[in-house]
Amino acid sequence: QVLSAQVFDAEQNPPSLKWYQITTPGFQIIYPSAFSREAQRMAATLEATLPYESRSIRKKPSRISVILQNQGTTSNGFVQLGPRRSEFYTTPSQSFDYQDWLNSLVVHEMRHVIQFDKLTGNLKAPFFEKLALAVFGITLPPWYYEGDAVGMETALTLAGRGRIPEWPIALRTNTLSGRKYSYSKNFFGSYRDLTPGYYQLGFFMNARLRRDYGTGISDSILTRIARQPLRPYNFSNSVKKFTGLTTRKLHDSTIAELEKLWVRQISEVSPEDYPVLNRKKDQTPENYLLPVTTPEGNILALKQSRATTPEIIEIDSSGRERKVVSIGAQENGWFSYAAGKIAWDEMRFDPRFHQRSFNVINIFDRRTGRVRQLTHRTRLFSPTLSPDGKTVIAVSVSYSNQISLTEIDAGTGKEIRTYPAPSNYMLQMPSFHSDGTRVIVVAIARTGKALYELNRKSGSFTPLMPFRLQEILRPVYAGNQVLFKAHFNGIDNIYRLDPQNGEIYQVTSAKTGAFNAFYDTISGKIMFNTYSWTGYDIAALNAPFEKNQNIRTLKDTFVDYAAPIHEQEGNINVFDSIPQKNYPEKRYRELSNLFYFHSIVPVAEDNRFFDDYNLGLELQSNNKLNTLSFYTRYQFNNALRKSEYLAGFSYMRFFPVFNFDYTNQARLIYQRISANGRTTYTPVSWRENEFSADISVPLVLNRFNYTYSFGVKAGTSYTTRYGVENQPRTFIQTLDFPMHYQLYFSRNSRRAGRDLAPRWGQNISFTYRNFPFENQVRGSLFTLRSNAYFPGLLPNHSFQASFNYREGSGNYVNTIDIPNVSGYSFMRHTEITKNTLLLDYRLPLLYPDLEMGPLAFIKRIKGGLFADFENIGKGNEFSPRSFGAELRADMNLLRFYLPNFDVGGKIIFLNEKTSKNPILEFMATYNF
Repeated sequence: QVLSAQVFDAEQNPPSLKWYQITTPGFQIIYPSAFSREAQRMAATLEATLPYESRSIRKKPSRISVILQNQGTTSNGFVQLGPRRSEFYTTPSQSFDYQDWLNSLVVHEMRHVIQFDKLTGNLKAPFFEKLALAVFGITLPPWYYEGDAVGMETALTLAGRGRIPEWPIALRTNTLSGRKYSYSKNFFGSYRDLTPGYYQLGFFMNARLRRDYGTGISDSILTRIARQPLRPYNFSNSVKKFTGLTTRKLHDSTIAELEKLWVRQISEVSPEDYPVLNRKKDQTPENYLLPVTTPEGNILALKQSRATTPEIIEIDSSGRERKVVSIGAQENGWFSYAAGKIAWDEMRFDPRFHQRSFNVINIFDRRTGRVRQLTHRTRLFSPTLSPDGKTVIAVSVSYSNQISLTEIDAGTGKEIRTYPAPSNYMLQMPSFHSDGTRVIVVAIARTGKALYELNRKSGSFTPLMPFRLQEILRPVYAGNQVLFKAHFNGIDNIYRLDPQNGEIYQVTSAKTGAFNAFYDTISGKIMFNTYSWTGYDIAALNAPFEKNQNIRTLKDTFVDYAAPIHEQEGNINVFDSIPQKNYPEKRYRELSNLFYFHSIVPVAEDNRFFDDYNLGLELQSNNKLNTLSFYTRYQFNNALRKSEYLAGFSYMRFFPVFNFDYTNQARLIYQRISANGRTTYTPVSWRENEFSADISVPLVLNRFNYTYSFGVKAGTSYTTRYGVENQPRTFIQTLDFPMHYQLYFSRNSRRAGRDLAPRWGQNISFTYRNFPFENQVRGSLFTLRSNAYFPGLLPNHSFQASFNYREGSGNYVNTIDIPNVSGYSFMRHTEITKNTLLLDYRLPLLYPDLEMGPLAFIKRIKGGLFADFENIGKGNEFSPRSFGAELRADMNLLRFYLPNFDVGGKIIFLNEKTSKNPILEFMATYNF
């Protein structure tokens, strides 16, 4: 789903881009030179729509930077603080709603800007942006701020996701199937079952709040929270104050009302049941998308599962399925089949500059079994094979958002011809006629979606169906008719267009929806997807055109939950009155915008030299194009009761990444002195200035079902010491440029939703340290670290082997820079660790979806066995130094969506006699 989540991106663009800016009263629009036309449109649109966005929250936001990112192929957007900015990923998706993509971003993301300023507007740069972000994230659940934004994109326009029946299909299907999950499960999600997601959940809960408690309810809630930000459970407390409902009761009552509305809707449409052709082994959520038939009568489909990575499978007449080919990362699930070939698109990101990505076409020849990437560094979407399999046509989106259909030679990958879209409408999901002379495609404009036909010989487009406020997708020819998905009766179904007279007929009448039609020219039947509580299934209709109903006679039964808030906003479309303006443009130069100081953050970290901690404050700067990050810090060394000072920066604009750090710190050691049979320890204290620098080239790329990373790094430092007390005779005043070098490589397969680790993976890193420029210090250290992943005995199980090796001399002879065996600190050590071999087997045990009141929601319980070896070889017995088991759980704590916690325990048995055996360890980690 596009506009997916508030995920902050700190990646870079290629350094060759020239950036420009437009400044308006409310916005600074930053954009690449190729995007000037659309930047002008966005400047006018942002200014014109902002008053409508802010009316219900009664907050005029301060000026914000909006960065138009045109280099990627992902469709998304976000707003963040630290630094304060919004980013629009400008490439339109192949499956967004029926309005202009950039307009959708405006009405959604600007609502987030207003939410931020309403709640934390007094916490500003240069000191408090990250504090404001923390307050926002701790106070508001994602379902609230995302549901509110979806509500506004729907209330202020004639489109929006709140008007798309398929968008909340999981919630609707679960409810109609009697699977009314708890608030926590619907909010946090599940590994076991399909749940709606907090966008969908939040839309309905927000819409009900506004309908029942008035337009100003959001303003009242946010105002009360902002006035007393430290109040415990601030959001739920405020909701209850103004509504009398807890968040759980709001959820439950909303679902109960939706159930009544959806049951009544079903009673009005008299749906049919369509037999399911695919066989699911268990209740694991699985989608069988885009079904097509082969000449042998089998079915090909794109299978998506929690248990496995995406793959194209073949189902024979007895219902047995087999894998045909694995699919890599896709922006939208898609493939095309013709003449024994399968074509699909995949995302490829730039190895170094990850703001840039590409969408390439792959092709699989079933006769030869060969898979190959047909295009490289392209921006092509929804590739479709011609009936003879010799040509591929796909939607092309340029860096300036010029839209076209592009023909590619299916053998060589060379471009044959380009057909510019009429009026530069966004195009979606092209499909060939069986004679190969015509192509049907969806066109999108501000006024909705339409169907256009391309005549390949003349190169001209002809409208077959006018623009309608309908979510039209996946058109295909059925003889001289056209099948497509729409929702004229209020539920997604397959419809048929007769191009001769323009009449439209309903073909299917599914309870939860029908999608992705395919017409079999041999049998005359259509294949399509239906939906159940375990995902998308495959169905067929043998006589598809016998009982079709003209849409003129249909009743629209759509449950328009957004209608009251659309009425509250004046029943308007904010894009109807955007003025045409031409704003002055000027260069946006990096050197003039290297620094943006935004936050002071507290620091609490372990002391490197003592079992104690350092406390401090750090001032941070990040420029808005993510090319320079800078910090300066004061900290108090609690162990030595001394002040310390740090500063540093990372410069990431070019191919290599440059890092520089400065530290002024206090140090203390104890010198051992033996005289006259007595040993004393004399404290030696000093301060030192350490300057360190490194240069690295981090590369990450993906190909088919694997992600690869490769990197090299070299660094050094220079240290000077002063203020020495009790200086020893051999004390080193300066340490001149010790060097360290790193080379690493990894190759890991994609992980399924339930995988605990990659099924296959190889990761290896080499590090070398020495003192080539220092005469007073000698020594070197070579380190090898490696990890290999293998499939376990059952799905989603994982076996991992980690071999690590070190060889040190001189000052590094005792340095252990590799992972130790479990229980290392409780063991007797008679020799220096040279190598370790760490083996573990991990497996999921349960998916309980267990709610423990407000404390925790446990989604998965997992276990593991391990055996750790040390100093293998050289005549040593090959037996583990320690072994044991672990039991852990993935959970959400205290009703926070993020971070995700991994909490558990580990029992360690030492393979030696010791005073403490076994050893119990508690583990807790988190990730965002």
